[in-house]
Amino acid sequence: MRFVVTPMVKKVLGGLTIVGTLASVVAGREAPTLAVVQPAPRAQPAVDLDLSKLEHRTDEGPSADPFSPKSFAPAQAPVAAAAPAKAGPPPLPFRYLGKMIEDGKLAVFLAQGDESLSVKAGDRIGDYRVDAVTETEVRFTYLPMKTKMSLPL
Repeated sequence: MRFVVTPMVKKVLGGLTIVGTLASVVAGREAPTLAVVQPAPRAQPAVDLDLSKLEHRTDEGPSADPFSPKSFAPAQAPVAAAAPAKAGPPPLPFRYLGKMIEDGKLAVFLAQGDESLSVKAGDRIGDYRVDAVTETEVRFTYLPMKTKMSLPL
């Protein structure tokens, strides 16, 4: 069975909704009845309490700082002091960019920071001297320590 909502039914339902809303507002404004409630008499404690235990204690500060940095890494066994490592030359500051054959000699392009360089055997770059340039590596000598180093290509 279908229920058809005609305009007349809509008006009746709307009117009932308004009357119901007004009735709930009016019912909510009624003055509440004030009933005086007498407090219950206090029961006497069966056991005598020692109130001296509740006295204020002076705070001696926290036993540990809650804001100190904490490490959650597992504890490691102490390592015996090892012999100091020999100070070696610094790592090569060069990066390989490419290579080219110029006048029958192999030239290699290197980057040192933001600078690009073209090097051949015998060139000097700061504290480094280029000893040899081959198809597979560039060999350097770190002049302050006279240490041989190589950069693979």
